Amino acid sequence: MRCTTNMTQRAREILLQGSPGRRTSTLILVALLLAVIIPAAAASIGNRTVFLAADQAEWQMLTKAETVGEVLLEAGIMLAENDRVVPELESPVTEGGRIEVIRSFPVTVAVDGQEITLPAAAESVRQLLAGADIALGPQDRLEPGAEMPVAPGMTVRVVRITEQIAEETRIVPAPIEQQVDYSLERGIQRTVQVGKSGQIREKIRVILEDGQEVGRQVLETAVIRPPVTQIVAMGGLASVSRGGERIDFTRAMEMVATAYSYNAGAYTSTGERVRVGGIAVDPRVIPYGTRLYVENYGYATAIDCGGAIKGNRIDVFLESEQECRRWGVRRLKVYVLD
Repeated sequence: MRCTTNMTQRAREILLQGSPGRRTSTLILVALLLAVIIPAAAASIGNRTVFLAADQAEWQMLTKAETVGEVLLEAGIMLAENDRVVPELESPVTEGGRIEVIRSFPVTVAVDGQEITLPAAAESVRQLLAGADIALGPQDRLEPGAEMPVAPGMTVRVVRITEQIAEETRIVPAPIEQQVDYSLERGIQRTVQVGKSGQIREKIRVILEDGQEVGRQVLETAVIRPPVTQIVAMGGLASVSRGGERIDFTRAMEMVATAYSYNAGAYTSTGERVRVGGIAVDPRVIPYGTRLYVENYGYATAIDCGGAIKGNRIDVFLESEQECRRWGVRRLKVYVLD
């Protein structure tokens, strides 16, 4: 309108100048000029320039539409049920404004033990869940995070985090205290004081993720019965005197000893011939080839085993059945030599 007014004023100025004949020619020229300018100016009244972005394209257009929805109708842009428009359809059209159509796509949401597929046109995970009326508890966790952009093919997991308060009674094992006793051979142990287990009651916060326990925190502890410490004497003696001879050893073991003779066969399980000083052992306790000193028997080497020789048990070789009968079954100490 301002352009038209200025032009009309100029036309008046022209008409007021010059001779009558010249005025007639000028009048014709101005009339023709106004015939072109005035319709163009009138056509531009109410038009706005807007920028459209949809379906991976962006362009601008002139429109007399009053709302965003009318612009989309004019542009022939159809919307699916869950597509989103920014600004909203009812928003007024502004000069130079930008209108964006965000197409929906499927997103998988794992929540409350099930997987659902949602049509998404949201910008973030938080907006996606809000649009589907999926409420979040104060401690719930989102994977990925709430502000992560939503993308096609994405799976969103809602981890429900809850807490429970529980009370539990628990047995406390007796603590063990070891004391070195140089009156005992190394490897020998004696219980000086028998221990007793204790009992406590705990108040516990149990943390659950989707109903599964993932952690716990002890809030309060009450002692019902205190434990009694078990005291064990550990042998520290590394040498003994036997028959006037000093015997140095790495460890001693208390074992049950029986005897066998040639009646059991002429060869041992290791392929050696049976002999005095060769004894049968459990190789898991005493490896083959270990040099030993056996009380009431003397020096020996582990070269054999037997079906009944298990754990802390040995079988010494004697040359006759009569000697074996006299030996019988004995409890004695076996020393593993250096």
